Amino acid sequence: MKATEILANEHRLILKALDTFTLAKKRLENGEHPEGTFFEKAVEFSKTFSDKFHHFKEEYLLFGLLAQKKDGALDLEIGALRYQHERNRFFLKNIEQSIDGYDLNNEIATTTILENLASYSSILRRHIYKEDHILFKLADQELSQEEHKSLLEQFEFEDQKAGGQRIYEHNRGLVVEMERIVQ
Repeated sequence: MKATEILANEHRLILKALDTFTLAKKRLENGEHPEGTFFEKAVEFSKTFSDKFHHFKEEYLLFGLLAQKKDGALDLEIGALRYQHERNRFFLKNIEQSIDGYDLNNEIATTTILENLASYSSILRRHIYKEDHILFKLADQELSQEEHKSLLEQFEFEDQKAGGQRIYEHNRGLVVEMERIVQ
């Protein structure tokens, strides 16, 4: 297995979570009020799995290796991907800060959650598409066998440091709970 396959597999779980975000967004748009715990779990999943676990490997391992390998030729594309990660951290922070107000039926907090949830989901879906269909294919072509092996070893090390299979199982469980809440 290649490191890019690991990232693409992680994207499947992230997309499943984004499907629940879409359901929550539709319910909000229709005047419904999904439980606030949904947004707490959505933030937890996004911060722990998507950002600290998955995006860490992209930003600090894959992007750095590709930038070095291509001697700056991918700086603009990699910069755009990093910018999207940063924007989504901003949207998550806004969602997280609005949950208490949302639980009190504060319309401003509800609107803040709705707009940030929509932006987060839209940007991340596009981001994943670009990585799966362009960046990962480029990485597979450009990296040598030795570089692929080294990157995979680094990914495995980071996965173990983060908790190994437990982090996957915990976050799969969060997605199942999120699905249950927004159905």
